[in-house]
Amino acid sequence: MKRIVLVLVVLMLAGGAFAQTVRIGVNLELSGRFATIGTSTLQGIETALAQMPDGDRFELSICDNATLVENSVACANRFVDEGVTAVLGAISSSMSIPAAEVLQNAGIIMISTSSTNPATTQIGEYIFRMAYTDDFQGTVAARYAYNDLDARDAVVFRQQDDDYSFGLAGFFAEEFENLGGTTVVVDFVANTVDFSAQISDVLGLPADVIYYSGFCAEGAALVPALRAAGFNQQILGADASDDSQCPVGGGAAFNEYIFTGFGGSEVLTGEAAARASEFQSFFRVQNPGATDFNGFTLAGADSMNVIAQAVRNADSTEMGAVLEALQSIEGYAGVSGEITYAGTDGTPADRTIGFFQYQVPGADGAPWSSTPLFGIGTGE
Repeated sequence: MKRIVLVLVVLMLAGGAFAQTVRIGVNLELSGRFATIGTSTLQGIETALAQMPDGDRFELSICDNATLVENSVACANRFVDEGVTAVLGAISSSMSIPAAEVLQNAGIIMISTSSTNPATTQIGEYIFRMAYTDDFQGTVAARYAYNDLDARDAVVFRQQDDDYSFGLAGFFAEEFENLGGTTVVVDFVANTVDFSAQISDVLGLPADVIYYSGFCAEGAALVPALRAAGFNQQILGADASDDSQCPVGGGAAFNEYIFTGFGGSEVLTGEAAARASEFQSFFRVQNPGATDFNGFTLAGADSMNVIAQAVRNADSTEMGAVLEALQSIEGYAGVSGEITYAGTDGTPADRTIGFFQYQVPGADGAPWSSTPLFGIGTGE
């Protein structure tokens, strides 16, 4: 009997660090301009947690930043006070960068689910992301426009007061011009609903393609206005367009609209595609009323997956140990593809970006749908 008790004590001590509840902060845009994207991301996080055999060991502390910078900072400060093990989010670069500065200074890990501005992970060693970066996204979009669409003149619409949109537009324009094309950049600000002045500025200019680096909160007004003004050229968007606000709010104007987005089962290959498909099936069971399943869902899920794996590998909630374990992750089999942080600045070593196209009305009588066209990996 004494020997059995001793063995039990040893086993409890060996697993004692991870036996306690692990508190994870979630800083997301659950209301405001990016609410649909934030909701998709949270559903991904919660579904990943439900899929884990040890999911009950993780507790989420959810903070809605309402798509406001000051609220994102307030969420970060709240998590510092709570002493969380890590923070997931925000989704956008403009919300992620100021929150990252708070969390880096506090020595708390943050994984932005979908911030693509390269500056995000440059803030410090505690800051990670799940997505690719905009130098990659802007470059592949420009090459597609120039090489596949044979475009030589591009009009670029960017939100000048947003880190993501401003930076992405710059990367697209730089690569498009390097290839031999010309660009005209048109600025707008958040919450613009009347684009008549911007459209007037480009009427009569040569344009083979229109590139939109903004969000659907404004794009749902811009794209119909462009079509009404006679712009029939192909419009390209980015991953912020992977949001039902676009086809729902903009209607038929979004038919055949092409956008880049986080790779799903349709653009991944091999075992990665199988994992994404299996996760999507599980997601549908867990979220029967969900209207969106997209790249943000997968990014949220894998942000939860990798921080949970880092805690398991560290067998501890001590921040230094978890950080070292996260920095050492290599070839993690995620639902968005393999994830490697080892030897990186906090940006995964290889991500797949997909090209998708909206259909309005959609397939099988749906109001809208999107079709995957192809995927490109950051290592290609």
